[in-house]
Amino acid sequence: MGAGVAYFGSRIPRHVAGDMQELAARGFTGVLHTFSENDLAYYRETMGRIVAASHDCGLEVQIAPWGVCQMFGGEAESRYTSHHAEVGQLLDDGRRTPSGCPNDPRVRAFVHEWIDAAIDTGADRIFCDEPHWVHPEHFGISTERWGCRCEHCRERFGADLPTELTPEMLAFRERCLVDFVGDFVAYVARQGAAPAVCLLPLTGGVHGISEWSQVASLPGLHTFGTDPYWKSFGEQAEAMVGEYARRVVALAHEHGVRPQLWIQGFRLEPQDADDIRAAVRVAREEGIDDLWTWGFEACGHMSALGGSDPAAVWDVLCDALLAEVPAA
Repeated sequence: MGAGVAYFGSRIPRHVAGDMQELAARGFTGVLHTFSENDLAYYRETMGRIVAASHDCGLEVQIAPWGVCQMFGGEAESRYTSHHAEVGQLLDDGRRTPSGCPNDPRVRAFVHEWIDAAIDTGADRIFCDEPHWVHPEHFGISTERWGCRCEHCRERFGADLPTELTPEMLAFRERCLVDFVGDFVAYVARQGAAPAVCLLPLTGGVHGISEWSQVASLPGLHTFGTDPYWKSFGEQAEAMVGEYARRVVALAHEHGVRPQLWIQGFRLEPQDADDIRAAVRVAREEGIDDLWTWGFEACGHMSALGGSDPAAVWDVLCDALLAEVPAA
């Protein structure tokens, strides 16, 4: 039984080490460190020291491509796609976006470069966080727009691409995204590292993957999970978390990988305490031993993610997550 938390926002090793000691003293067993393109460019060796400091406290470490190529989860910008606009996904109206195209070999090569650096930090698991096609609204563009219709997508499609988001196009996008995730997993696994995948909690619509078994069954995969952040989706906590916990556990057991689930720990208020407790309880009841929350101190240090009283929310998160975790 374990409990982990995402950590971001500080790159001063002695400060991070103090936070890691606090996490271990609280009873946490793991930490996920974000590793953005800014980190890749300017903090590469520092990240290795941060991972080592986490290990020194007895914490397992995951490391995530925070906002890399604007194709993974995270509040970070992409240096690569801003410097190489030609790799951005092409919307149906002809506009380029800052989100890299998963079918562009240059994007995949850059993601491989990130993976190499992530493995070099010494992290225990390399975390493929919410891989997705472009979300136009992130760039102030109408949600009616979609991508990608670039030359690499046309080549992979093997014919003229539909001009509308038809069922055929949705199926093509799903195949391409699964292939991109498969490339990520295979590249990590070939180097003897442990790949983890966290899918968006969607199985339909524009951004969902309908058949999650396509990802859970990827050769070399170590951990399969999702992050049913109920309040972000306007859903009921117990129902949404329970549904996706059951799905993850069943697929993980079927394909011999480790099931993982993430509990919302951002943009919450003290009055959400009962929902937090219900979410953790149902996740544990459904068989999730590898349970995590985003993020450290309820993200109170980031004003865009913290609520009005993150300290109170953090206390609830800790109490709920650590109730069944054996003391060190």
